[in-house]
Amino acid sequence: MTNIDTNGLSKKRQDTAQRIIKALKETRGLLTMAARKAGVSYTTIKRYAAEFPSVKEAVQEAKESMVDFTEGKLFEKISKGDTACIIFYLKTQGKGRGYIERQEISGEGGGPVKHEITVVSETAKKLTEEVLNGKGTE
Repeated sequence: MTNIDTNGLSKKRQDTAQRIIKALKETRGLLTMAARKAGVSYTTIKRYAAEFPSVKEAVQEAKESMVDFTEGKLFEKISKGDTACIIFYLKTQGKGRGYIERQEISGEGGGPVKHEITVVSETAKKLTEEVLNGKGTE
């Protein structure tokens, strides 16, 4: 069992935290399912995660476990030649090799794109400044 920060906690709250942690592991971090399994509400899990570092850590670990599990399933499908999975993987992980559908534009050295605006009149300058400051774009 995971250690709970017990400073001044009632036995009931300690037991609830332990049930939540156990349920999180069993449901791979799916909070609604974990809440049902632990006999608490979704809100209670969120509150306990905010209050107890051990519960917060259990939420994070369980979610990472689910990502690992899902990645494993993806790799199984890829190894069997599933075209959709292959394309998905390359689009998300192969960007550096050109597997992208959209073009990402950046400035020099990967920095922000620099813009220069030449304004021909004071009215155009005022309107341009308003747009740049978010006015008149509602």
